[in-house]
Amino acid sequence: MAVISLVGLPGAPGVTSTALALLRAWPLDDGRRMVLAECDPDGGSVLSGALEGRVEADRGLRNLTESSRTQELVQAFWPQLIALENDERRSERNRLLLPGLTSMSQAASLAPVWGQLTDLFAGIEAHGHDVLVDLGRSGAFGPSGVLALRADAVLVVMRGTVRSLHFAQSRIAQLRALLDGEHGRGSGSLGIVLIKQGPYSAREVEAELDRRGIGTPVLATLPYRPEEAAVLSDGAPEGRGFLQGKLMSAARDATTPIRQRVATRRARLASPLHQRLMKGATGAR
Repeated sequence: MAVISLVGLPGAPGVTSTALALLRAWPLDDGRRMVLAECDPDGGSVLSGALEGRVEADRGLRNLTESSRTQELVQAFWPQLIALENDERRSERNRLLLPGLTSMSQAASLAPVWGQLTDLFAGIEAHGHDVLVDLGRSGAFGPSGVLALRADAVLVVMRGTVRSLHFAQSRIAQLRALLDGEHGRGSGSLGIVLIKQGPYSAREVEAELDRRGIGTPVLATLPYRPEEAAVLSDGAPEGRGFLQGKLMSAARDATTPIRQRVATRRARLASPLHQRLMKGATGAR
């Protein structure tokens, strides 16, 4: 159905916790699976956070650099995934994690792999796997930025605070320029997931971005629930009511507008008029 990249801002707005919430909340039709790929060049945090170090850090993104030199990346990819299992949610075996780097120094060796990963994600999406890509604060730029350029949706995770809105303005302007550039698929993929902390509502965030000429829709909102978010960020005890709590309920609601946005955009990109316009633009270069 989709390849969706999530982008953070300075100040740790909760992009990885949001990605994990969407991973666990995403509706899966029969035969489909969801993969969360930690592609933050600054390093991953799920193994030490949500999984509390219970899973040995012997699988993940860093292994693909060496493996891809000796075999097809798709063959090297599958053994690196970890199935999230929970006795109360057996379906989580269809929710998979590609752990991220254990050190930001490993990112340099991945330069030739990012583009291959982009093609791989597109390929497995067409065969029954939805993909969430956690790009962290800096992964939408530089060599790993191809994972944003070719995603079906690029979601900026922000809060309704003055600081977050300040950083979002420059980050969204940069993303729009890249996505509308020669190698992007258009800034129509951009959207916002707003964590409801601070004085700015979704409507006010949209109005401020419109005023600055970088209008971007708030596709979904999540409540600011630190105790519930700690389950996702730090492996805090889940408790019986976690899955029915306000955070996970909002995450389930969030999947609908995100999926609708992807479907609408895909239909537009596939339209004959769009194809003719793109062919004309290519010929004019």
